[in-house]
Amino acid sequence: MAMEGRDANEITNAVLNLLENCILSDIDVGSLATFDIEYLFLKLRGKSVGETIEVKVSHEDKSECQSRTDVAINLEDIQVVGDIADGKIMLTDDIGVKLKYPTFSTLRSANDMITDQETAFDIMVSCIEFVFDNENVYTDFTAHELKEWVEGLNQTQFKQITDFFDGIPKLSHEVKWKCKDCGKTETIKLEGLQGFFT
Repeated sequence: MAMEGRDANEITNAVLNLLENCILSDIDVGSLATFDIEYLFLKLRGKSVGETIEVKVSHEDKSECQSRTDVAINLEDIQVVGDIADGKIMLTDDIGVKLKYPTFSTLRSANDMITDQETAFDIMVSCIEFVFDNENVYTDFTAHELKEWVEGLNQTQFKQITDFFDGIPKLSHEVKWKCKDCGKTETIKLEGLQGFFT
């Protein structure tokens, strides 16, 4: 039901609640990376409801044919794509930062995960575990101090951090399909939970 509503916070809360109620091990579900949560949810969904889902796909170029076609996808074929990085980034020869991947708990407080730049910046700052130099590791700072520090980075340094987040592993699956109306064959890439359930 949360997936059908397409509200990001509602989906996040529903997925976390479901996994917290179904996982019997002593695991803090909220501390897992987003791609781990998505993968666990997909596996749980496959075992409880069935390993095949139907998605409606349409042409990227809707100028010719506006038809939507149902395509069956086997959840066992969907994998997490991307390399898991250690998160250590050297910003200068002497100063570095250790980043962690965002968790669903991090995203839970976000109002608009995709389009709100301020929220994306806050999430990025909250994923900084520590700053280090040749002699010390710095962890004792407020969120405001850390935000000011990140704002003071030069463009190259800031890009190093954003590149880490751009490379976050994610659920991904390519679907080759044939339009039921015009007969054209296309390939579409579905990514993230919303891509598979909306």
